[in-house]
Amino acid sequence: MKKIYFIASSVAIALFTACQDYNTTNFPELIGAGPTNVVSYTYSLTDADYTSIATAVKKPVNDSITTYKALLKTANRTDSIVLNASINRLTTKLTTDSVYIKANYVGNNKILNSNLKGKDYLPFLFNQKYIYADKGSVIKVTYNNVDNGDTLSIPATSRFILTDVDYIQMGTGTNQPGQYKEMSSTMSSVITYLNSYLKIKCPYAVAGDVKVVSYLFYDSNKIAKKQYRILSFDGQNWGSIVEQYIYNGKEWVYDPTITLPLVRVSGNNPYIMKFIDYIRTNTPEKFFQKGTYINEEHYYGFSAYYAEIIYTNDRTTYGDAAIKALTTDADKYVLFKKRVAEAMPLFTQLNFPDLKTDVSGIQQYVVFTIISYYSSSKSGLYTIKMKCIKSGTGTTPAEYEVVNITETL
Repeated sequence: MKKIYFIASSVAIALFTACQDYNTTNFPELIGAGPTNVVSYTYSLTDADYTSIATAVKKPVNDSITTYKALLKTANRTDSIVLNASINRLTTKLTTDSVYIKANYVGNNKILNSNLKGKDYLPFLFNQKYIYADKGSVIKVTYNNVDNGDTLSIPATSRFILTDVDYIQMGTGTNQPGQYKEMSSTMSSVITYLNSYLKIKCPYAVAGDVKVVSYLFYDSNKIAKKQYRILSFDGQNWGSIVEQYIYNGKEWVYDPTITLPLVRVSGNNPYIMKFIDYIRTNTPEKFFQKGTYINEEHYYGFSAYYAEIIYTNDRTTYGDAAIKALTTDADKYVLFKKRVAEAMPLFTQLNFPDLKTDVSGIQQYVVFTIISYYSSSKSGLYTIKMKCIKSGTGTTPAEYEVVNITETL
C-alpha cells in the first residue's frame, strides 16, 4: 500500500510541476497572483452616513457597556457593584469626553469641517462599508465639508454672502432657509439650496469653476454661526470638493493627493502666474516679452491670460528661437511636451513649498489638469502627476519629480 501511495504521489507531483512549467512559460503574469479586488469607488455621503460615523466612533464604548450588562445577569452582589460602576463610568464618558461629543456633533449636524476633519472621521464609515477591498483600492467621496479649504486662490468676484432676500427666495416654509433667514441642522440638504442659488447667480458657469458661499448656520447646540463652503461646478451642478481615501491593506486612510484643476478664473490663475512671474524675474532669458504680458510670452508656454499651455506655431514670433528652428509641427510638439516635463517640478515647488513626502505613511502626490491649446479647433487636456520626493522644512522648499504626464485630445 505504501508503494502505491508513493507512486500516486510522484505522479501528482510530476503533473503539478508540468502544469507549473507550462503556466510559467505561457502565463507568467498569473504566477504568484491570487484573486484581487482592487476597486475604485465614487461615493456621496447621505444624512444617515453621518449618524453611522458617530455610531462607529462610540462603538468600542457601547460594546463594552453591552458586555457588562450581559455579565450583570449572572453576577453576584460584589461583582454587580463593580459592573454597575463600570457601566456608569462609560455612560458618563459618552456625554463628557470631547471625542464622543464631537462625534455626536457630526451625526446631529451632518457636516465635517476644519476642526472635525474628514480624514479623522470618514475612515470609520469606510472601514464598515467597504470591508472586502484589497490594498490600493480608492474611494472618491463627496461630503458636507464646511469652513475648510483654500480660499486665498479664489478671487473676490467668486465669493458670495447670502442675504435675507436670498434666504427668503429659497423658501419660507418649515425647515426652509427663509423661515429664520439661515441654514440649519434640521434641513434635509443645505447643498441643494446652495446649488440652486449658484445656478441663478452664475448662469454661464463652465465645468471646473469654483465659488465660495458664506451663510449663517444654526447648529444642534442651538448656536448660530457663520459658515462657508467651497463649491465646484461639474458642468451641471455645484457640489462639494471631492476627497480621496485609499485602502492600505489593513484599513481605509486619507489619501493626501492634491488634485488641482488649473482653470481660468476672474483675473489670472494665481498658480500659473506665480510660475510665470518667477520665470520673468529669475530667468529673464526665457521670458520673451520684456514688458507687458502678452500671451505665450515665455519658454514653457503657460499663458498669463488663459489657463492653458500654448502649442500654437505663433509662439515663434515671441522670440522662441528653438521652436522657430524646427520645420514640422510634430517636432515642435515634441519639444513643447519636453518643456512641460521640465517645468513641472519647479511649478509644483513654487505653489506647494511646504508639503511632506508622506502623510501617515501615504505618499504625497499633486495632480494638475490643464488645457493644451493647439488651435481654435483643437485642444486637449493634460493630467500631470507629481511626486513629493523631499519634504519642505520651512527654510527649504519641498522637491518634486514627474510621475507621468498624459494628454487626452
